[in-house]
Amino acid sequence: MQLWNHNAAYYKQIKKWTAPCKTILDVGCGDGWLISYLDDGSKEFTGIDIEPSCIDRAKQSHQSAHARFACCNFLSDEITGVYDAVIFVASIHHMDMAAALEKARALLSTHGRMIIVGLAKPSSMIDYGIEVMRVLPCKILTKLKHAQSSEELDLPVSYTLPTLREIRELSARLLPHAVMRYGLYYRYLLRWIKY
Repeated sequence: MQLWNHNAAYYKQIKKWTAPCKTILDVGCGDGWLISYLDDGSKEFTGIDIEPSCIDRAKQSHQSAHARFACCNFLSDEITGVYDAVIFVASIHHMDMAAALEKARALLSTHGRMIIVGLAKPSSMIDYGIEVMRVLPCKILTKLKHAQSSEELDLPVSYTLPTLREIRELSARLLPHAVMRYGLYYRYLLRWIKY
């Protein structure tokens, strides 16, 4: 992987979590970077994004018989198929999260995995404490790894973020037994398996 940023920092973990998966939907795929990283020829990928420029770049940069890209809105357009994994990397806060979780849940196969690498605002003293503790190591590693932000890569961004409390409440209601943890690079990681 040549490029690196705060989202790509979690690609190795996503690869481990999706190892048994054969069909993967990447919601908000941007320029297809995650699919390029995961595509080892053994899986089928669908990448969707609402931005036509992102899909154009994804199609140009990742030409594979195992990947297809479509410009569409996850919530309002017809998304067909059953997937072993549905992934949101820094994308779910761009949409109605409850509706996105419900739709992703419906698209998953039995034992399918939902994976979210998300951004959120702190909402408790513990959240704020962790936010403060990760600033310095994050700044140092970002500098050492020559991170390229989404803005620098000309990818759409939104900093209208839900709170971690809202995410925990939605997760408890819609994704029972989901596992959620803090990530170093200002992200939370959420994983849920459909039974």
